[in-house]
Amino acid sequence: MLGRLPNHLDTGVLLADAGDIICPEGNMEAAQDDLREAVNIVLGSGSLPIVMGGGHDMAYGHFRGIADNKGEPARIGIINFDAHFDLRSNEHGNNSGTPFFQIAEDLKQQGRSIDYLCLGIREDGNDADLYKTAASLGVHFIERENFSIQEVTTVQMGLLAFMDHLDGVYVSIDLDGFSSAYAPGVSSPSPMGFSPDIVWEALKIIIDSGKLYSLDLAELNPEFDVDGHTARLAASLMHGIIHRWALL
Repeated sequence: MLGRLPNHLDTGVLLADAGDIICPEGNMEAAQDDLREAVNIVLGSGSLPIVMGGGHDMAYGHFRGIADNKGEPARIGIINFDAHFDLRSNEHGNNSGTPFFQIAEDLKQQGRSIDYLCLGIREDGNDADLYKTAASLGVHFIERENFSIQEVTTVQMGLLAFMDHLDGVYVSIDLDGFSSAYAPGVSSPSPMGFSPDIVWEALKIIIDSGKLYSLDLAELNPEFDVDGHTARLAASLMHGIIHRWALL
């Protein structure tokens, strides 16, 4: 879908496909390690990695790759557009609901805390224990009711305040956070999700801050998509991100 969109980049801007990460025999941790290495390499080239997935479990490997590249002193914030915190305990194994808990645990072992902002949280997507975990970790969030174009000024101010003390940010866009009117091709579709307009306004603030390290789009499932609507949304978002970042 992205390949069909017009290219307005200057001739000096290179858009490159860095290849695929596969998960043979369901070995998720090995795939995360491969992604970690790939993100580190792409960042080392001075480029902006954009990872297309895939389950949200990829967020763990993605963040580790950024941390490897930037070094332990760097304060890396996470901005997640999502209906879910994805802060479930990994006591019984890692999965797409545990990546940000895993990151928080890694940082805790370093004597550091997670800087995490989640935009679009829904009560019907998170149980009470997840809200308690978020509170215990100092997670910032804006619930779906307040994450709308009508509240754009509040959202913009919240983003700027969150990013102010950070060296850079990792952005993750979980496509199941969007209303199923825009993104039916996900494992947890809901008509109560957010709309693309507020996401794009938020992304402009993040990109223009100059603090965007890396970005991914997660949870696209082509088997569930309807006439390619979800893939078109993801491609349009990537198209806008690429062109705006290239202007910096």
